[in-house]
Amino acid sequence: MGKEKEIEVFDIQTVSPEDKENHIEKVVADLKKKHGIKEVFVIEADGKIGFVKRPSRDQLAYAMTLAQSNPLGMAEEILKSGWLAGDEDLITVDKYFLSISQQIDDLIETTSVAIKKY
Repeated sequence: MGKEKEIEVFDIQTVSPEDKENHIEKVVADLKKKHGIKEVFVIEADGKIGFVKRPSRDQLAYAMTLAQSNPLGMAEEILKSGWLAGDEDLITVDKYFLSISQQIDDLIETTSVAIKKY
């Protein structure tokens, strides 16, 4: 068996804005291909960058059970189970994690549906 190609994540503070966007797009494309997913979310803070996927139904169900006893447990589980690549300080350092956890709903997509009884 061959070793899987490691996806290179860069330090966003060391590149021009154009290079940054190009590199983000390349990393996102590589992650989509590697993991067979359609969406990748990019998290940026203080020169740190991370890539996360949307949680599956099973991952979300498990995270919601954690939320009953630990409100931050849901956000932590969603981030850890969806983490693809990047600077792990974003999920381990409290100031980043707490900021991300306030936006966790962006990772949980819902839509409006209509249910009618006939």
